[in-house]
Amino acid sequence: MKKVLLINSNLENIPYPVAPLGLALLASSLQNKYEVKVFDFAFNSTESLVQFIKDFNPDYIGIGLRNIDNVTMRRTKWYIDDIREKIVKPIQENFTIPIILGGSGFSIAPKELLDFFSIEYGVVGEGEKTFAELLEVLEQNKNPEIINNVLTRKGGVKKFTFPDEGLLILPKANVDLFIDFLPYLQRSSYPVQTKRGCAFNCIYCSYPRIEGKKYRLRPVTDIVDEIQNVNLRFPGVTFEIVDSTFNSPLKHAIAICDEIIKRELRIKIRTMGVNPGLVTGELIQKMKLAGFSQIDCTPETASDMLLKKLNKNFNKNKLVECAKIIKNQDMPTMWFFMFGLPGETEETINETFDFIDRHIPKHDMVHVTEGIRIIPQTELYDIALNEGVISGNENVIDPMFYVSPTIGKAKLTGILASKVDERNNVVNSIDSAPSPELLKQAIQFRQENNIDEPMFRTLLKLTK
Repeated sequence: MKKVLLINSNLENIPYPVAPLGLALLASSLQNKYEVKVFDFAFNSTESLVQFIKDFNPDYIGIGLRNIDNVTMRRTKWYIDDIREKIVKPIQENFTIPIILGGSGFSIAPKELLDFFSIEYGVVGEGEKTFAELLEVLEQNKNPEIINNVLTRKGGVKKFTFPDEGLLILPKANVDLFIDFLPYLQRSSYPVQTKRGCAFNCIYCSYPRIEGKKYRLRPVTDIVDEIQNVNLRFPGVTFEIVDSTFNSPLKHAIAICDEIIKRELRIKIRTMGVNPGLVTGELIQKMKLAGFSQIDCTPETASDMLLKKLNKNFNKNKLVECAKIIKNQDMPTMWFFMFGLPGETEETINETFDFIDRHIPKHDMVHVTEGIRIIPQTELYDIALNEGVISGNENVIDPMFYVSPTIGKAKLTGILASKVDERNNVVNSIDSAPSPELLKQAIQFRQENNIDEPMFRTLLKLTK
C-alpha cells in the first residue's frame, strides 16, 4: 500500500489555533487505498517534520494551505514566506517526493502559488475526489492535466469545475484521530461543516471560487451523528460550525437545531457567518436550545447604499430587525464590519457606528476592519482596477487592499481610531488578537470566578 503524508501548514495560532478539518476529510477519503498520516506543523518544528518524513517514508506529500496572509491592511502578516522556508524548502532539499499543494488559500491564486513554492502539482477546490484521481494518474505516469481542477506548474489546467447542487456526502472527518487534538481542546473548538457552496454574490468574497455558488447540504442526521460521536470522545468540547453562512438555507439550519434538541445532546456550539437577512426569532430560539453559546454576525456595514453596492441580501431595516431579535434572545454575538467600502464616506461611517451604538449591547464585541483584501476574479478586483486602486500588474499573492478613494486611507484610519477609542466594545482588527499573557489572565479569571461565557466577553472585561 502506497503512503501519503498530508501536512497542515497553518502556522497561525492567535487568537486560537484552527484544527485542519479539510486535511482530515481528505485523509479519511484516502484511507481505503493508501496509508495516510497527517503532520500538524502548527505545534511542531522543521526538524521534527524532516524526521517524520524519514521515518514514514511517504510516496506522496500533500500540503494544505489555509491562508496566504491575515487579510489585515495594517500590520499585514504574509504567511507563505514562512511556509516556504520552514516546510516546503526543507522537504525539497532533503527528499525527492512529489508534492501536491491544495487548500482554500491555494485555490485563490493557484498558478502564482505553484510558482512561488516551486511545486509541480496543485488541486483547486475540494480535494476528496480530485486528489485521489491525481494520485492514480501519477501512478500510471499519465499527464495530470487530463483531470479537472488539477493544475501543473509546467502546463496548465484542463478545467475548473464544481460538483452539482445536491446532497453532500462527506467521509467522517475524525480530526482528533489524525492529529494530537489536545492543544486545540485547550484553546479552540472542534470544527464541523454542514454544507459547501455559497449562493450569495458579495463583491469581495472568495467562497464561490473555492466551494462553488450552489449549496450542497450534508444530511442532517450525518451532521448530528458526527457531533454526537465526537462529544462522546471529548465530553464538553465546544463545536464550531465553519460554513460560509450557517443560516442559509434557513430550513437546513433549523433542522440541524431540531435534531440536536431531539437527541438531548446538551452540547456547546458556536458558529461563524450568521447572515442578518435570514435571522428569525425561531432560528435564534432553537439555536439557543440546541446549545449555541455564541454567534458571529457579519453585516459589514449598516449603510443601505453600501449594502446594495456589496450585493447583500438585506437592507438596514432587516439588519435592525436582526439585531433586535439577537438582543431579545440574549444570544452572545460578535459583530463584524468593514470600512473603506466602495462609495464609503464619513457619513456612511457615522451611519454604521450609529447602528452599533443603538442596537448592539455593550457586552458584545464589535470587530472593525480597515480596508478590504482584494481577491482576484471578484467584482471588487474589477472595481479597484477601474478606480486605479490597483494597476492589474500586481502579483495577486501579494496582499492588496481596497479603500475607496471617496474616503482615502489616512482619513479612514484617523476616523476609525477616534471611533474605536470612544467605545469600550469596539476593537480594530489590528488589535483583535489577544497576547498570550492576556489569554492566560483571561483563563485564570474565568477559573477563579467560575465564569462560563464566550471568551470575547471576558476579554472585554479585562481590556476595556
